[in-house]
Amino acid sequence: MGESFFYQHCHVVVTLAEVSFGKWEWSYALDAHASFAQPNAGLPTRELALADATRAARARIARTSRLRTAAEAASRTPLAQAA
Repeated sequence: MGESFFYQHCHVVVTLAEVSFGKWEWSYALDAHASFAQPNAGLPTRELALADATRAARARIARTSRLRTAAEAASRTPLAQAA
């Protein structure tokens, strides 16, 4: 079972699996380049697993976006100011 959405120009595909009765796990892929999983999550419902995966994906995208912005700003700093 999968869900997909866009967040900050990034395509997220969430895959949910019921590994045993009432135990859900999730994984997600970002732009089909990187995949992340939460093994042994053991969430009791599909909805909670989807909400947890969505929260994790959005947090990773936001964190990566902040790091990318900081790196770009640092690369634009003139060498005289950086020294």
